[in-house]
Amino acid sequence: MKIPMISERTDEVRVSFRHVLRRTDSVGAFSEATVVWTPPDGIPRQALAVARVHPNDMPERKIGRKVALARALRLAEFSRDERRQVWAGLIERGMRV
Repeated sequence: MKIPMISERTDEVRVSFRHVLRRTDSVGAFSEATVVWTPPDGIPRQALAVARVHPNDMPERKIGRKVALARALRLAEFSRDERRQVWAGLIERGMRV
């Protein structure tokens, strides 16, 4: 989903999620968040982060999505204000906090 942003780094951020909730493989359940943005130089950049589920826990998409997104935004080195804009944009589109 596209989120407009006010920043000198970029004017738009795209966020996507992927969830693997099966425990049959050797990897186990996890949620993955991808953050893609295009800086002024025109070369798209992306940050990908994963939130793994402990084998004794039940996977929950909502919690996994939040943890993975927080990690991806940190990896992207977004400022606090930029991270707040991303979270606010997701909340406006219906993501529950």
